[in-house]
Amino acid sequence: MYLFIDTISNPVTYILFDSERNIVSEDFLELRWRESEYFLDSLLEFLSKNSLGYKDLQGVIVVNGPGSFTAMRIITLTINTLSFVHYIPLYSVDYFMLGELSGWTYPLLLRANRGEYLLKKAWNTIPELIAISDIEPGTYFWIGDVNDFTNGTISIQSTLRYPVFCKNFPIENPTERIEPIYIKKPNIT
Repeated sequence: MYLFIDTISNPVTYILFDSERNIVSEDFLELRWRESEYFLDSLLEFLSKNSLGYKDLQGVIVVNGPGSFTAMRIITLTINTLSFVHYIPLYSVDYFMLGELSGWTYPLLLRANRGEYLLKKAWNTIPELIAISDIEPGTYFWIGDVNDFTNGTISIQSTLRYPVFCKNFPIENPTERIEPIYIKKPNIT
């Protein structure tokens, strides 16, 4: 089984999928801003409900950001440590690639902080930090807060299709460790 962890989206998502890339189990949790208190316990509980231990996994895929400094640091440190101890292959995917592999098209938006979003216009561009008021009319795929967009000229598409992602994610090239990507004004580091 492969474990997929998405803590960028709200709710947090845990998915187990098999080597044929079929989803076997998924769980959606409200952990936002409480990752340090509940992440490890909720992860181990999810695995236990599926009669698995961490050591039983074939690989772990983590959405590594961009996200808040504290949350990304906790998630990546925890998974890197568990995977090192149990010799589990690691994979990371950033939010924008997650959207692309689940069938989204560009432009993509990710809420950075109050009043600002990261905007990625195409697959080969670097995300820009942009004020909500500067987002041009159009259709966007995004993760954020629906209350931010009261402008009728902006259309939001926000459903991640995890089964599509699981089918499309390349598991041939694991990484040594997951590097977090933080949202930090004015730069993405």
